[in-house]
Amino acid sequence: MNVTNDQRAAALKIYAATIQNCQRMQPKFAPGTAQATLLVNRITALQVVSALVSGDRMPPLAQMNASVAPIQSIIHKTTVARAKYAPEAAMYRRLTPMIAAMTLGLAALQTALASTQANQGATADD
Repeated sequence: MNVTNDQRAAALKIYAATIQNCQRMQPKFAPGTAQATLLVNRITALQVVSALVSGDRMPPLAQMNASVAPIQSIIHKTTVARAKYAPEAAMYRRLTPMIAAMTLGLAALQTALASTQANQGATADD
């Protein structure tokens, strides 16, 4: 998947804004509730894909595996929400970059997981 620097920068900006929004929502939910857990999982997943897309670091395998479902959930929910609007509507235009950023993050996550698993398989064969 060829990604331009502009696409990467736009995605990183969306990840940062979404992490910030999720962190702002955390105090509204009691710890241990489903909503609080969902936010924690989303924040972690967004931090993982942000690290992968930026190329800063390789997150731990367990974190990468746990990040797939929350990112897929964000993609699904924003796609369903966007389908309710006409392409010329403001909400449609607002959700489209979010879907693109999350799709980019999911692709980076799946590539990193495949690479990590391939490397572990090669190590096990040695």
